[in-house]
Amino acid sequence: EKEILYNNLNNLKFLENISIKKVYPSSINVSANKTKFIATTYVNQKKYYIGENGKLTSAKEFFLENELPIIFGKFNITEYLIFINILKKQGINFDKINKFYFHKNKRWDIYFENNILIKLPDKNINDAIKLYKQFKSKKKLQANIILDLRIPNRIILKNEW
Repeated sequence: EKEILYNNLNNLKFLENISIKKVYPSSINVSANKTKFIATTYVNQKKYYIGENGKLTSAKEFFLENELPIIFGKFNITEYLIFINILKKQGINFDKINKFYFHKNKRWDIYFENNILIKLPDKNINDAIKLYKQFKSKKKLQANIILDLRIPNRIILKNEW
């Protein structure tokens, strides 16, 4: 049964683009891709990887050599994927991001290497990222700095951690 096979494969959270074709008289072609893991998170003190397919995969199933950003807070994976797409469109370098924090009021903080923290607003993230990029192009960001972008068209700098 094609549907049963598809459901069993779909339960493997690390697979995406699953395709099943019957080749008559007695063969089946199955193709699937491994999703790209984009972050790490913890649910009930268990480590999971978040895939671009929007699914959580237990870290027990995979060993990853590369470091992924860690996400803290209770968030919706779909909202995270939308947020990540905004950052990608704005040209944010993910190699420099250590972790994300999602707050209860539905806003994100981004922790870059060198202890640079960006506090984003809950709305108009695109505008805040543009403002950050303008500021970054004019000034070299030093380590241990907080950029608070929660107020529209304003940057509040703090040198404290």
